[in-house]
Amino acid sequence: MWAIIMFVFGMIVPGINNWGHGGGLAAGALLGFILGYHEKKRESSFQKTLAAGCLVITAAVLVWAVLSSIYHLFF
Repeated sequence: MWAIIMFVFGMIVPGINNWGHGGGLAAGALLGFILGYHEKKRESSFQKTLAAGCLVITAAVLVWAVLSSIYHLFF
């Protein structure tokens, strides 16, 4: 449902990149498949490592985006 809402939102509002939403959907589906979810099964060390790596990459991209915007604001 959210994918449809985001696609419609992207078509209505100018400046929204629907390829970004599609990429996010594909990446989320792929990571969901790789990480998996099993209620009664503990996560493997591979899944924990992959999740930690994704968290680190997300934090790094966020920090880069903030610092980049601050740099472009003043310089």
